[in-house]
Amino acid sequence: MELMEAISHRRTIRDFAEKEVPFDIIEKALTAGLKAPTYNHLKQWDFVLVKDQDVRYALTQTEEMLEKVTDELKQSFEGHDALAKDMYLEAIPKQKRMILTAAEVLVVVYKPKTQVIESKTVYDLNCLASVWCCIENILLSFTEDGIFGVTFIPKNTSAIKQLLNIPQELEVAAIIPIGYRGKGAKDIPQKIVALDTRLHIGNW
Repeated sequence: MELMEAISHRRTIRDFAEKEVPFDIIEKALTAGLKAPTYNHLKQWDFVLVKDQDVRYALTQTEEMLEKVTDELKQSFEGHDALAKDMYLEAIPKQKRMILTAAEVLVVVYKPKTQVIESKTVYDLNCLASVWCCIENILLSFTEDGIFGVTFIPKNTSAIKQLLNIPQELEVAAIIPIGYRGKGAKDIPQKIVALDTRLHIGNW
C-alpha cells in the first residue's frame, strides 16, 4: 500500500472483530512510530500493551464513560457541525466497550518537556506535538495491514500511571484500542476540505 493510499484508508474504528493482531504487525507499527520526527532528537516515547482484562476494566474506571446516548447528550451537541455531532454520538457510548473488546490496547507514553498544566507557550508543548507524530506513524502502519484504531485521550492520567506503574515524571498521550474491523463497524465520513480554502501563501 502506497503512503497516500494508507492516508486515504486510515479510519477511526470502534467496533472490533474477535481476531488476534499478529505481534510482528504490532512491532512494525511501533517501529514506524519510533521513526517519527521529535523536537529533541531523543524520541522519549514508550508503549504499554494492556493485555489483562481486569486491568483494561480498571482503565475504563479511571474516566467517566457513558454507555448510552441520552436525550440530554443529544441536546448538548445541538448546533455542532453535523459530521462532528455524528462522530461524538457514535463514539461516546462505545468508549468503555472498545477498550474491553479490542484485540490490543496500546497506551502511548512520553516524557514532557513541561507538564501540560504548567505550559505557557506553544514551545512548551513540543514534546506533545512530537508524540502525536509518532502516533500517526503507528496508525498509518496499522492501516497498511488492514488494522484500525481509535485514539482516546484520557483526562485522569495520574490514575492511569498508577494503575500501569508508569513513572510519575512521564505522561500518557493516548489510549489506543486496536484491531481488525468488526462486523457492522460504522464509518463516519471524513469532512472534505478544499485545500484552496485553507492555503495562505505569503500572508493570511
